[in-house]
Amino acid sequence: MRGLSDARRGTLLLAFAFALAWFGTLEQRRLINPDEGRYAEIPREMVASGDWVTPRLNGIKYFEKPALQYWATAAAYTAFGEHHWTARLWPALTGFLGILATGFAASRLFGAPAGLIAAAVLAGSVLWNVIGHVNTLDMGVSFFLAAAVFALCLAERDETPAREGARWRDGAWMLLALAVLSKGLIGLVLPAATVVAYILWQRDWGLLARIRPWRGLAILVAVTAPWFVAVSLANPEFARFFFIHEHFERFLTKSHGRYQEVWYFVPILLVGILPWIAALPGAIADGWRARPAQRFQPQRFLLVWAVLVFAFFSASSSKLASYILPIFPALAALAGLHLAGSPRR
Repeated sequence: MRGLSDARRGTLLLAFAFALAWFGTLEQRRLINPDEGRYAEIPREMVASGDWVTPRLNGIKYFEKPALQYWATAAAYTAFGEHHWTARLWPALTGFLGILATGFAASRLFGAPAGLIAAAVLAGSVLWNVIGHVNTLDMGVSFFLAAAVFALCLAERDETPAREGARWRDGAWMLLALAVLSKGLIGLVLPAATVVAYILWQRDWGLLARIRPWRGLAILVAVTAPWFVAVSLANPEFARFFFIHEHFERFLTKSHGRYQEVWYFVPILLVGILPWIAALPGAIADGWRARPAQRFQPQRFLLVWAVLVFAFFSASSSKLASYILPIFPALAALAGLHLAGSPRR
């Protein structure tokens, strides 16, 4: 570490210690049924059968979710063996990358102090920590969605050169494609709704053209279509079950037995963001404020994302605590912006 300042050396040592703590606990407990057992068994059967197209649980076709996390876990089994830690490796890895992405994006958008604080906020939040060490699909999709939102903000910020902005936009579309392969259509629907809501609020009509939707959709289709086509050809019943039952019926009806009141996510948010709850009002207020002389307002875009996702799942007839996890990186970035500008004490 020669040539590094004391502050940077201390930051790197702290990050290394945190990584040891984050990944070092993955083997400490047995898998919890039903979710952890289910999402560990499906990739195990992929490895055993050699069929990486059709997911199966106990030999029965399982079409509730796309296959990206199954593939990642099956690859971990193949490389390192079947263990509790390899079953949880994908959520842990994407959760850790989400912290790094939040710190990087917040530092570019709002300054280095805000980036460091944002990473600390997300790393310390209860819900992000818990879901990052549980074998479910929510952490993977949350990372890809948050990273895509940050990539679009970095592309659109006023200081970004045109060629760099184009690369960030293509990266955002690639990340959205991986979000779709993680958990389905919410990987596209929620970011698209956020863009529309932001355009209407800011009257930034040029944003729709700047994100190059036709090019982006081509990237998304190129990444997602091969598996969707392959699994549909192998299983004609897949399309109706996945797109109708698992999306529209899940959102509009109580058929999945997960109905909760509309205020269900309020205490989840307040407990999930502990111990940073005191920063939440200021973070929301700073997200609302416009920055004079700036065309694109990244703090407002992040606020729109957080509010829209929270409202979407609050309106849904199917609710689980982890569904609002995608908003936590955005809230952490806004908390970093707020706390970096607060009095030192």
